[in-house]
Amino acid sequence: MEVIQRVDFARWGKAHWAIFASTAIGYFMWGVIGSLAYLAYPQVKAVWFLVLPILSQLAGDLGFSWISDKALGRKSTFYLTMFTYGLGSLILAISALYFSTSRYFVYLATLGIVLGLLGVEGEVPVALSYIAEIMPLKFRDKMLVLSPNFDNLGAMVAALLGYITFGYTHSTIVEIRALALFSLTLVLVALVLRYVVPESIRWLDVKGLKERVLSEAKKIPQGSPIEVRSVQKRVSLWKRFAYLVAISVSQYLTYGLMAFVVADYYFSGNAVNFIIFLANLAATLAGVFAAFVLTKLSTRSLSLLSYVGGALSMVPIYLLVSVSTGSLFYPLFYSLLSLNMAFSEFAWAVRTILEPTLMPTSKRAFLIGLIRVAPMVSYSVSVYYTSTLSLTSTVLFNALLWGVGGISALVWSLKGYDVNLVPLEQTSR
Repeated sequence: MEVIQRVDFARWGKAHWAIFASTAIGYFMWGVIGSLAYLAYPQVKAVWFLVLPILSQLAGDLGFSWISDKALGRKSTFYLTMFTYGLGSLILAISALYFSTSRYFVYLATLGIVLGLLGVEGEVPVALSYIAEIMPLKFRDKMLVLSPNFDNLGAMVAALLGYITFGYTHSTIVEIRALALFSLTLVLVALVLRYVVPESIRWLDVKGLKERVLSEAKKIPQGSPIEVRSVQKRVSLWKRFAYLVAISVSQYLTYGLMAFVVADYYFSGNAVNFIIFLANLAATLAGVFAAFVLTKLSTRSLSLLSYVGGALSMVPIYLLVSVSTGSLFYPLFYSLLSLNMAFSEFAWAVRTILEPTLMPTSKRAFLIGLIRVAPMVSYSVSVYYTSTLSLTSTVLFNALLWGVGGISALVWSLKGYDVNLVPLEQTSR
């Protein structure tokens, strides 16, 4: 317990900068690679091209998280995920450079994207677990919001690069080449950063690896005790799990459908890149605001604000797409989309704080991965379903999904508890 307190009460040092940088670049890679299928969709124009990568993400979530919990730990699993998305980026680059006119291009590009997403998505539950387990308690929530926010930044940069290259070349192939080579460069940077980070001391402790616990603890700079809070009520693991599933379905689908699918299905040309760029720019800025301002709220208050606010923000969007076709449509749509994406990022912040803090250390990564099964399966179905809908119906569908999150957040505010400044050993028991 003294070693765990050393982790929780540590002063911020070089090890924490390395941890933040290494997890942030992983999330940045997730944003870049996660955008590739949507940015390449105009070249393929097939719904399965959007759905297959989602299923590969599901496999990554469950497979790599299980390996991390059971055998490899957090740091070692990162090397495995980096190899996977590095290989995917290489295949995608080769397909765009040498097979762009071949009938095999679509299949090679799909393989590259599938492998890339298998790795980056598989890293998500591992990275969330790692941040929660290793960061000082007073910085934990902030880092659980700020580091995953680099996913939005990665998607924004990918869309911006796509917007610029498509604007000059009017070629989706050139766009894919640039992004694939950019991804390969990022893999090399991540490899260097992850060499120097410590392993999760909590994971080592649960596995009974006492000598390694003491060795890795020496990398953490010693700080002073802070005043901690405690949980005054108990909620069963499966009730916590059910709440996280409900809000994840709401947030995952509303973000993906509004930030990416709407662009692909209802817009064309460089407007696709611009909408994806704008949505993720708004989410990125909202993520920074959430990390430095909203994490001061209780987690139950943040949950209510995010999901109820998200539901209400859909009302003007629905009214706009229902009645407006004039010259003001695009400026108003872009503005309202940005507002909605801000609430989506606040909701994502709720998830990234609560998923690792409410799950037990021994199976934390796998349970986070398991939570994501429901949103990914339902998102795959929704991608097909919305391909048959009008824009108005798709927006209404999103509003209903936000309602699911709002109701769940209300129930948690009454039955659940806050995790701010509470050690993991209490929040996850």
